[in-house]
Amino acid sequence: LAALIRDLEMSPFRVRISGTAGCGKTLLASVFARDQAQRGRRVLLVCFNRPLADQLHSLLPEIKVKTFYGFCDAFLRDRGETLDYGRMNQPGFWGEVQDRVLVAPISPDWRFDVLILDEGQDFEADWLEILQLFLTEEGRVLWLEDPDQNLRDQEPLALPGFVRLRLRQNFRSPFGIARFMHEHLPFDFEPANPLPGLGVGVHGFHRPADQVQRLAEVVGQQLALGFAPEEIVILSLRGLNQSPLWQEDHIGRHAVRRFTGRYQPDGAQIWSSGDLTFESLYRFKGQESPAVILVDVDDQKSAERLDRLLFCGMGRATVRLDLLVRAGSQVGRRLGLTQS
Repeated sequence: LAALIRDLEMSPFRVRISGTAGCGKTLLASVFARDQAQRGRRVLLVCFNRPLADQLHSLLPEIKVKTFYGFCDAFLRDRGETLDYGRMNQPGFWGEVQDRVLVAPISPDWRFDVLILDEGQDFEADWLEILQLFLTEEGRVLWLEDPDQNLRDQEPLALPGFVRLRLRQNFRSPFGIARFMHEHLPFDFEPANPLPGLGVGVHGFHRPADQVQRLAEVVGQQLALGFAPEEIVILSLRGLNQSPLWQEDHIGRHAVRRFTGRYQPDGAQIWSSGDLTFESLYRFKGQESPAVILVDVDDQKSAERLDRLLFCGMGRATVRLDLLVRAGSQVGRRLGLTQS
């Protein structure tokens, strides 16, 4: 696929990949970025999620990898302007940042030959307009998205002039997990991983506070299956700091590694020390882990939104998937929950 995209002849180069979870979008972004850099082109890879951007940066040190706001920050810092991260949660803060970028002159050092955008379904239209200002005259754009994982309820962008390629094969999810997804969710994809995996477990809880004990039990079951603590990721279907589990320092006897919500002066995120990772699904999108536990699974105002959350979360697991679901909920019955 990377070779196919690389050898396309079109001017301007505008390619839009609409691919299901597990089809290899992020891998394609990495391979294409490295290939273009080896051809002497300056590459900018922009992700929606900060954790994914940090992960890709470690894998692609020769490539500039940022989130959109991380890129704005780096550009302004290079001009001697700093951001007051103490104000980052105030209304209008990020709008002011965008305005400062728009009025700043762009030097040749900040011109790129290739722009790659991952998780495009979460991008806003003006982000793309700003990023395209940093392209050279013949700059190439590769846009990667999955509308089924639109968790921010963004309106789809039209992207005129882009050639679209649709990918429906899921290579990440083992057959047992893919079958569970097919049986319980309304999304169309082709299971392409022949490995069976270790299946799916659905576990009930009555009150949000009950999840702590149930979660410790599920973690113990995953450890008994042979997973190391570092291979287990606990994902909340709620946003940052919205889960009753967020302040837990330990699950069973294992310390929890989580984003503290604080930043270093240079904008780097501060994480707690631990061997079990606890994250929000919104921040973990685009990544994967051998063992995944979805928590805070409950009915929501929109059944369509809940389906997208579940689809995105289930698609993070490469071997084993477990879900903690509120007993008596509609989603619990739909997922086959038979015991509390």
